[in-house]
Amino acid sequence: MKKILLTGANGFFASRFYTYYKNKYEILPLTHSNLDITDERKCLEIIQNFKPDYVLHTAAIADTGLCEKNPDLSYKINVKGSINIAKACSLTKSKLVYLSSEQIFNGNIESGPYNENHIPTPNTVYGKHKLQAEDELKGIIDELWILRLTWMFGFPEKNCRVSSNILWNVVSSVLKDKRMKLPVNEFRGMTYVYDLIENFHKIFDIPYGTYHTGSENDLSTYDIALFILKGLDLNHKVDNYLEKDTDRYKDHPRDLRISNNNLKKYGIHLPETVGGIKNCLSDFNY
Repeated sequence: MKKILLTGANGFFASRFYTYYKNKYEILPLTHSNLDITDERKCLEIIQNFKPDYVLHTAAIADTGLCEKNPDLSYKINVKGSINIAKACSLTKSKLVYLSSEQIFNGNIESGPYNENHIPTPNTVYGKHKLQAEDELKGIIDELWILRLTWMFGFPEKNCRVSSNILWNVVSSVLKDKRMKLPVNEFRGMTYVYDLIENFHKIFDIPYGTYHTGSENDLSTYDIALFILKGLDLNHKVDNYLEKDTDRYKDHPRDLRISNNNLKKYGIHLPETVGGIKNCLSDFNY
């Protein structure tokens, strides 16, 4: 049985990954309480002792607002912590999977969808540090997959963290009988977390490199929320729960769309966002 060391194990993606694969792989799930990734010595000690075949590095500060307010903390965890993990993997001959983000394209002026050959222009602390970590890791370890993820979504589950995501945000608004105001000028991929998890074992069989890893999508954030409401058979109450935000990003649309054609070449196919929403609603009997 192959061994996987999982950092950030209590996160939205990682907690579900562990539950899904715990009988297929021997997984060591580590949270901050088990491993402070800013401690280089501790990283090496734990990885040396476990001797994983793969390290899936998901630990990060993903709160963009927090990163803006605390750039030193963001650097310490998102960059230096990732360097520590990569150094330990290099010394122990463990293969590394690093989860990066579409947010590295947040400052790009040209429209998406972006492929791996587009030059990222991050304009946030979080985006800059994720890109810096990518560059640093490529200089440390060759056995490296960099996966640039989109915004993931899913429902709350027992023993799994739920983060702010488009599907649960819409459902929560309905449950609370509140109205959402969402931008018509924002375009980004949104990925059902289990569409990614179910395909994740295939990553270990493709060449090392950087991959855009998530659902493609050409609909605005507003239109995706509208699609979700219709999927919940609430067409007749759209005006109760959803309002168009035409001011946000009106001067320059926010475009974070990615192309996952590179993954498709290796037989990894993720549905478009609307397909992912259908899958999620079906899985949870909505």
